[in-house]
Amino acid sequence: MQTNIFQKNSACAMSAKMETSMLNKLIHEFAKDQELGDSLPLDSSGNYMIPLDEGLIITIQALPEGFTLFCFLGPCPKNNREALFSQALLANLFGQGTHDAVLGISEDGNTLTLSRIIDYHVEYKEFKEIIEDFINVVDFWREESSATA
Repeated sequence: MQTNIFQKNSACAMSAKMETSMLNKLIHEFAKDQELGDSLPLDSSGNYMIPLDEGLIITIQALPEGFTLFCFLGPCPKNNREALFSQALLANLFGQGTHDAVLGISEDGNTLTLSRIIDYHVEYKEFKEIIEDFINVVDFWREESSATA
């Protein structure tokens, strides 16, 4: 019986390595395609980072069955918070205003965030389109949150 558990754990570990390898290949190809060098920089936790202008960073973190894109968009406005939150809820509905990403707020409630989970079953073309859409949504919601303030 221990052999079965060991085999199962080994299969999970091997699957995780293959998935991380696939993410590495996608990142490598994206970096070259965008003329960012051989790869993207890593943060202290080993997550890939796509630096955008104005100090924005999109973090790409490996998950057991995919990866996640995450970005802190900026501070939530002190005034008209409810208006921004209502807009965000409507945008999240069916992913229509976020290209399937999710708007949220940080744990302290002071920063607007955007995240999206993608499974590993994507080809490079789709991966690139997902990243481009995510960047466009980041830009749109940064402007939207600033305009609401």
